[in-house]
Amino acid sequence: MTRGFLSDVLAKWKRFRWQGLVKVWAVFMAIALVLLVESLGVHYGATRFDITYLDRAKAIPAANAIAGQKATNLLVVDSSQEGVSDAESMLDRVFLDMKVPTVTVDLAQDGEIPALKQYQTMVIAMPNLDSLGEHVLQIMQWVKKGGGVMFAMTPEKTGYLDVIGPQIGIESSTYEYVATEGITPSEDFMLGGGADIHVQ
Repeated sequence: MTRGFLSDVLAKWKRFRWQGLVKVWAVFMAIALVLLVESLGVHYGATRFDITYLDRAKAIPAANAIAGQKATNLLVVDSSQEGVSDAESMLDRVFLDMKVPTVTVDLAQDGEIPALKQYQTMVIAMPNLDSLGEHVLQIMQWVKKGGGVMFAMTPEKTGYLDVIGPQIGIESSTYEYVATEGITPSEDFMLGGGADIHVQ
């Protein structure tokens, strides 16, 4: 009886037209079973991290951390110009947070810029560069020798800007502000560089 049943099943299997599909299904089921058995033996856990915070009494304020260090940065401002005092206070905070020893020169009071060879970087925070006077040529020579200068405020169109404009990448300028539809940062400048950024 058992032999007759098995031979009857084999005969039906040979006549079954979807044999290939059943074989593929059986292979997938076998793979699923193997993966299930393997995952049962895998246990996930989180690593515990112990973070030790510095005692407040031992923490050194940023002002104390840079106290006594030789200034490597020169901040040049003209407090008589509008908005410069606000920019100066913001930059002071930035330099303190970055722990960059900085000397500030106010051209409205001092009128003179110290020898630049003792500094590595300079930040000019004033819109009208006429206050720099003949120091513009001194700054240009210093930059050519490796010094780094940054303009923290957008320079206004003046004769002095025309002198140094080509040196800092300004191809043309006008006395009026021009509305722009967008900018295209270079590819190596930031994420998304090379694509147009439209101004609404």
